Amino acid sequence: MNHDTIRAVVLPGALPAAFEAACLVECTGVSRLSRLSPAPAGRTDPALFAEFNQPSAAGRLISLLQVLGHDAAVTVREAGGRRRYLVHGVLVAPQDRAIIDRTLATAWRQGRQALLATEQLGATSPRHAQRMTLARAAWQAALRSCGSRRRRDEALWVRLGDQTLATVLIRAARLLGVNAEVVRRPGCLLVIVPATMPEVAAFPRTLGEAVATRG
Repeated sequence: MNHDTIRAVVLPGALPAAFEAACLVECTGVSRLSRLSPAPAGRTDPALFAEFNQPSAAGRLISLLQVLGHDAAVTVREAGGRRRYLVHGVLVAPQDRAIIDRTLATAWRQGRQALLATEQLGATSPRHAQRMTLARAAWQAALRSCGSRRRRDEALWVRLGDQTLATVLIRAARLLGVNAEVVRRPGCLLVIVPATMPEVAAFPRTLGEAVATRG
């Protein structure tokens, strides 16, 4: 395969996995999807692709990259000052990094366009089914990676640094049958949804309640 002519479209069968992976990376707040940097010539050691505070987010990204045909591995380091914490990194082969970046950037564009489209689709339409799958993928990524908190059992919010991602999650929540609210805080946005939202209610608290870090 010629990696210099990477396909401009992610095929439907691969789009849910690629879009969820893209959302995981977007949730870190420092998007790699618009910052392509080829690995140095001759480099053979694994390249750091993204970092998370929560091991479930790193593990999920590795699984999704493997579904897309790329090997990946996790690395763990300690960070912080007086309060130490673990940072879980995702490593990829240096020769794969550019193609992964481009694939996820394309999936992010396609998935965002599909979710934000206002076209009415029939309930039995394959495009409607894919739109619903993408909506669930966006929220699954956010719950793992964006850092979430619950207010008793009434509501849950995820913390974001990006308006575009917030817009995607608001639209995804609406497609999933609930209304989302956005609250601006210094340096971030909170997207709040009912804790009864199926994707939230079924999500283990221990996986969702964490804060993602830059990758």
